[in-house]
Amino acid sequence: MIMPFGIGSIIDFPNESLMMAGLDAWEDMKKFRIYDQRLANWLSIDYFQVPPSKSSKFTKDSDQNHDSYLPYVRFPLWYYCPYCRSMKKADWNDSSIPRCDSKYKANPNSRSCSSLKGKNRRRMIPIRFIIACENGHIDDFPWIEWAHSIPGQSLDKTEICENPNLRFISTGSPGLEGLKVQCISCHKSRSLYGSAGQGALIGLKCKGNRPWLGPEGREKCIPEKEPIMLQRGATNLYFPDVATSILIPPFSGSNYRREIDDPEVWNKIVSWINEGKCIDDFLDVFLLNKNLDKNRMKAIIKEKISTDIGKTEDEEDYRYKEYIALQESAEDIEDDFHTVKQDMKNYKRWISDFFESIVLVEKMSVTHSLTGFSRIFPPSYDKKNVMVLSLKKKNWLPGIRIYGEGFFLKLDQKAIETWIKKNSRKLSSRYLSKSTTLNIKSVKINPEFYLLHTLAHILIRQTIFECGYGTSALRERIYFSNKENRKMNGILVYTAAGDCEGTMGGLSQQGSPGYFEDLLENALRKAIWCSNDPLCMESRGQGISSLNLGACFACTLLPETSCEEGNKLLDRFALTGSLQEPESGFFGNIINELMAGNNL
Repeated sequence: MIMPFGIGSIIDFPNESLMMAGLDAWEDMKKFRIYDQRLANWLSIDYFQVPPSKSSKFTKDSDQNHDSYLPYVRFPLWYYCPYCRSMKKADWNDSSIPRCDSKYKANPNSRSCSSLKGKNRRRMIPIRFIIACENGHIDDFPWIEWAHSIPGQSLDKTEICENPNLRFISTGSPGLEGLKVQCISCHKSRSLYGSAGQGALIGLKCKGNRPWLGPEGREKCIPEKEPIMLQRGATNLYFPDVATSILIPPFSGSNYRREIDDPEVWNKIVSWINEGKCIDDFLDVFLLNKNLDKNRMKAIIKEKISTDIGKTEDEEDYRYKEYIALQESAEDIEDDFHTVKQDMKNYKRWISDFFESIVLVEKMSVTHSLTGFSRIFPPSYDKKNVMVLSLKKKNWLPGIRIYGEGFFLKLDQKAIETWIKKNSRKLSSRYLSKSTTLNIKSVKINPEFYLLHTLAHILIRQTIFECGYGTSALRERIYFSNKENRKMNGILVYTAAGDCEGTMGGLSQQGSPGYFEDLLENALRKAIWCSNDPLCMESRGQGISSLNLGACFACTLLPETSCEEGNKLLDRFALTGSLQEPESGFFGNIINELMAGNNL
């Protein structure tokens, strides 16, 4: 799985803690490759590789075959003995958990751990505190410097004894004050009180450590940041940067497309054609025992040659191609992309006031690829805080192919423009000013994006009850652009699973006439009031970077894996307005009816 436990993340195994190693330690195996030509072109690579299902430690002396294993490095490196509390630093490539060999006696009548032999020595436990910086670097907590320092003293000016020998002691007091690191050699000690938070580690500079890339991964931290102390299981220690793509025609063509998307096969076909040779002779040999029709394969090859995939300019353009494909019916049952456009006349009358089209996505394939990750803060819009996955750039990235279904909604552009024009003053003060206040230049800080994104969230939350899927099983994909030449205002709600046969079914049906009206009505009813109101609705900023307004876990937020924006840029006000002025919301007229107890 590439998220949220991808390369560079700390994963707790029984009695030990490891970090997934970078792509330099992976073996490029053809049997694990998957192809998505459109996404590969966007990321400037050739293909993707599915992570193996097994895992093994990445060690210099390992005899294991890494062809079918995920490699790991040991991190954090500091361990302590649960019996005598002695501390010891391991090596990044140790193949086994370190055992305590300390001569220290917990009490006069006890035996030291060093007196025990071999496997009788106690296994040590990884310490749960580490340090990390905003640039994505991570390192062990400076235990030696901290033990010899005093409060208020700069750690780079600490006087350290000649032979530091540390113990990690729990005094029984609550919080960090109850944890103490002590040097047995010089008897100096200090509790961890005051070690957390910005500016706590005075004088400590980031060393640019990147353990997932091995001993050669260290780099200079630019600009130099002061690291902060975190627990290794902290949620802000790892934010994956994942690229997602839907296989759309002509890139979604079943077995024929999969055969020729292999770069090695395609290069042979191109060379054969460039040399003026008859493609039939090549296909007679290539398709031998493959049970594929030669004429259809020729048509697929011709289609691929004529498809210009080099004009993807930016992410908006990339999504725009999906946006166009999702608006039409694609009913080839052999294709990995099967959609059915609905007749809006079959829905209740009020639905067409807000939606231009609804499409059932009965079959779809989605590619997820891990492109990097960040720490402390989610990946920035300019990707400057995103860390690399390998020392040397590869022509592939880790990725997975999942199959599922869903429904696509295209909102009525005129209805959106009317809503914004009618409430321009309120919407401007509520949303547009945030880009100035937070110094964030993003087209997504826009009333229309808040509307689309929040609508997707409440529909997912309601669909969970209607279909019986798990909370994290559903996902969103937002199609938004306010550029005149490619305006987008669509939402895709979908579920996808790693199984090649797809999902349980039932989700696409929620977009059909007779179902969608009830789904939306129930979702809007719940969005009117939150158990944290009026504090939630009247909030002027909550969540990461205060980019949410009327949105919290009680009413709108989803699991991190379900939301493209990391649960940011959400506000129920865009949908329902306030209790005093429901007409300020996009669905204002409907909200008035619901609040009056009328049926729609």
